[in-house]
Amino acid sequence: MKMNKFLLGMLLFISLSVHATEYASLKKDQVNLRTGPGDRYPIMWVYQERNFPVEVLDSFEIWRQIRDKDGERGWVHQNMLKKTRFVVIEKESSLLKKAEPEASPVAIVQPGVIAKVESCPMGPYCKITVSDENNTKTGWFLRSNLWGLDAGEVIKN
Repeated sequence: MKMNKFLLGMLLFISLSVHATEYASLKKDQVNLRTGPGDRYPIMWVYQERNFPVEVLDSFEIWRQIRDKDGERGWVHQNMLKKTRFVVIEKESSLLKKAEPEASPVAIVQPGVIAKVESCPMGPYCKITVSDENNTKTGWFLRSNLWGLDAGEVIKN
């Protein structure tokens, strides 16, 4: 009997510790952040950046409670979110041709830029794509300089 309680306790501990943070991205150019889960709640913020990454904290029916990189929390309709992964650059750094610190730079990326995640294998680098009105560049970027990923999260696209 003691062994069964021990195993049950270990399974519960493992299932709780395996929970990964869920991230999503804003689907539209304008998304209302509300104080509660419903249209009757006041709008406290309007995001104006398609693909902006957010952390999904909770859900209530068709509403999702989210948090952005600045810690702002509120509720958005589930139709305003998509699963395609984007990240925010937190620290200026080089976008590299290879996932190696000595690799040639493709571009220098500034803080605040939103980048699409192409892949994030185990290790310190993720493959991302950054775009502006004139250029699109893909390369490897230090995971530690990105917001919108768990530390050891692996993403395969």
